[in-house]
Amino acid sequence: MTVGRRSRSDGGAFRDHVGEGLETALRADSTAAGLRLEGEPRFAWRGVMLDVARRFRPVADLERFIDLLAAHRINVLQLHLTDDQGWRFEVRAYPRLTEVGGRRSQTQLGHGPHSTLDGVPHEGWYTHGELRGLVRFAAARGIRIVPEIDVPGHAQAILAAYPEFGVGGAEAVSERVAEPWPRFGISDEVLNVDDATLEFVGTVFDELCEVFDSEFIGIGGDEVRKDRWRADPRTQELMAERGLTTEEELQSWFLARIADRVRGHGRRVVGWDEMLEGRDPAPDAIVASWRGPVGAELGARLRHDVVLCPDLWTYLDYRQSDLPEEPIPVGTVLSVEDVGTFDPVPAESPAWFADRVAGVQANVWCEHLDGRDRLDYAVFPRLGAFAEVAWNGGPVDPDDFAARLPGYLAWLDARGVAYRPPSGPRPDQQRPGVPGAPRDRADRLAELARLTANL
Repeated sequence: MTVGRRSRSDGGAFRDHVGEGLETALRADSTAAGLRLEGEPRFAWRGVMLDVARRFRPVADLERFIDLLAAHRINVLQLHLTDDQGWRFEVRAYPRLTEVGGRRSQTQLGHGPHSTLDGVPHEGWYTHGELRGLVRFAAARGIRIVPEIDVPGHAQAILAAYPEFGVGGAEAVSERVAEPWPRFGISDEVLNVDDATLEFVGTVFDELCEVFDSEFIGIGGDEVRKDRWRADPRTQELMAERGLTTEEELQSWFLARIADRVRGHGRRVVGWDEMLEGRDPAPDAIVASWRGPVGAELGARLRHDVVLCPDLWTYLDYRQSDLPEEPIPVGTVLSVEDVGTFDPVPAESPAWFADRVAGVQANVWCEHLDGRDRLDYAVFPRLGAFAEVAWNGGPVDPDDFAARLPGYLAWLDARGVAYRPPSGPRPDQQRPGVPGAPRDRADRLAELARLTANL
């Protein structure tokens, strides 16, 4: 699925897999007005990741979202189905994953040290039948659904249901993890690496491959806190038995076992760029690089296909301005104009890198996007600028895009999309009194350098 340097190819096998649905979508008259999406696409993978683990979305909402993505000629929807805060995929072999892991008693309200809890229960999950129907719905619109089960970190929903798969013994885990995490952030809970846990995870991915027909299966691998592995005698014993000297190598070993299981179904794994810490877990893996260019460059050097999703340009949950009225402001400022400055493969990029860039993806994390209108506000109109980058390559000419923006906004209006107005949020879109955690761009760049120093 490699894309030639500065080519305008839709990626051979990738195009053939989508098949007639993609051609139907490209011939349709429903393409969003005001956007330049003509000719051949620059990238094979034009994706959006939607987090349904933190915030469950009914199937009808997902279908509406898919229709909107198709109008922007997006052809991949990655569904983030599991996280600390919830498990949304029915696993028939392990029913407690949804019975227990699909419910939490309340949810964090706001972000940062002054956040509170809302006291409102949150639950939901998808059956096999619902997801198979969603796959068909998306395919008819030229969109492939790539499911993601996030392991070995982000595991509190798993451990609330099956504490025996945690570190330190089932009794100790049960005392620490009573339910899926109502808070947001990075938990230090992680799966243990016993053979029984590997078999559990393998069974989950077996069922995932039965339900989803995508060639690509997401395995997560991001933000794995390793302190519990370091402090656990059993984990250290298993590492020695397996010839592993660091916890980073253990993570790679764990992910490699999953990649082998998925490969047995004729599929390839997609993992976040942390998967390259330690040993390279799977030569055929796609690396989703979100922490700046370092992971993408390393993945390309190792001859991995790479999907570029750097947070400073593609995280559509980040705040859209410095205005105090922005609802629950998190992350660095990412305006629609900023999205348009994304240049995934600059002209000076070496061929070894450009040839490995399969595409680009916008990520929509939903900690604070607690309803359909909040999702609309975060995604639109920024998705319009991203769609042009994904189709044509970047950057987007800002003056030209601004001239076409009114027509695009009118198209969104006609479809009932509660987008963010260019002048700022309307009163009904604001969240006064709910704290956020805005970031300075220079501070974030320094943090990304620290996070990727071991790649």
